[in-house]
Amino acid sequence: MEIFEIILGSYESFVIGVKCRFKSQNSKELELVQSFNDHVHQASIRSVSCSSKYMVSSSTDETIEVYNMVRRCHVHTILQHSGTVTSLSFTPDESHLISTSDDGSIAMFETGTWKLKKLWDKAHKGSAVSFLAVHPSGKLALSVGKDKTLRTWNLVKGRPAYTTNQSSMSAYYFFDNIIWSPTGQYYGLPLNTKLMIFNVETAGIAITIEDSNKIHGVTFIAEHLVCYGSENGSLHCYDIINKKNIWEIKIGDTRVKCLVKVENRLVTALSDGHVTVWELNDSKKPVESCSLFLDCRITCMCNNSLRKPKMVKDESDEEPEVKNDITVGVNIPNKTQIIKRKLPVNGVTNNQLKPSIKKKKSISNNWKVSDNV
Repeated sequence: MEIFEIILGSYESFVIGVKCRFKSQNSKELELVQSFNDHVHQASIRSVSCSSKYMVSSSTDETIEVYNMVRRCHVHTILQHSGTVTSLSFTPDESHLISTSDDGSIAMFETGTWKLKKLWDKAHKGSAVSFLAVHPSGKLALSVGKDKTLRTWNLVKGRPAYTTNQSSMSAYYFFDNIIWSPTGQYYGLPLNTKLMIFNVETAGIAITIEDSNKIHGVTFIAEHLVCYGSENGSLHCYDIINKKNIWEIKIGDTRVKCLVKVENRLVTALSDGHVTVWELNDSKKPVESCSLFLDCRITCMCNNSLRKPKMVKDESDEEPEVKNDITVGVNIPNKTQIIKRKLPVNGVTNNQLKPSIKKKKSISNNWKVSDNV
């Protein structure tokens, strides 16, 4: 029985699904199995994000690919940006998708129709936008860019609210990530070997965590507990209120690239391809539950185990089997027709994860999956 599924992006341009499930019907032991991999992108994956129905991925090939995870098929390609698409975020009500890009813009699309609803073409004064994170309330979002500013966006009125200059904190490095706590009271900004935690109520720094190694993956496992991975393969948990390190464990020899909390479990992904599930137990050290090695270099990860809060507009439910590939933001003449790619049931092996990069075609016809889908 499946417990949850995570989606990973790789440097080799694969989007990979991994399911966590019980080994047998009466067993309490868990295992990780690969559920699918897709090679629709032609360059390394930069971001993946999931709603209860859709999964989206972006790449340095400047495209956003959209998947219907209920039907398990690829449905749309968005060609809005003229630079690397650096981050993707669904709003909490799943009504919109927000993307950021090295071309300096932030774009908002309507979920289901994938029509462009709002575009800030010079969101950070023309500088590349590194990351955007939506507040759990869905009323505001924070973005960081190469102009070394932190910008707050009012998503209710659809306009920028205010800007904070972070140049004094990032003299030699750029912020490239933002992490909200579960209720949105805190947000974290990793910067090289520092992790700065800000309190929204006081609009100031609650605490600055320093490590001897560069900090990569970061997530909140509770409102006052933040977990982060470092360059040397160590995993740390820090109590924001009591300002002390709770636990530290060594989980590998390479950087802890991504962290995702799924209910009472923590999923870690090392840059060398090792994915591990840990059982969380309040403030005690987590216990390893199961692991899987993927023969690829992992760049990003998200949770695909959300439950649908309400129906969103979805024109793809009514579309015929053969249709024009939908694009947003550009006009492409003589676009070839494609067939929506359903998920055939095929085995997947690790040696399929290292293709040679070829000139981009329209879209391949098969999305390879394992027998366990």
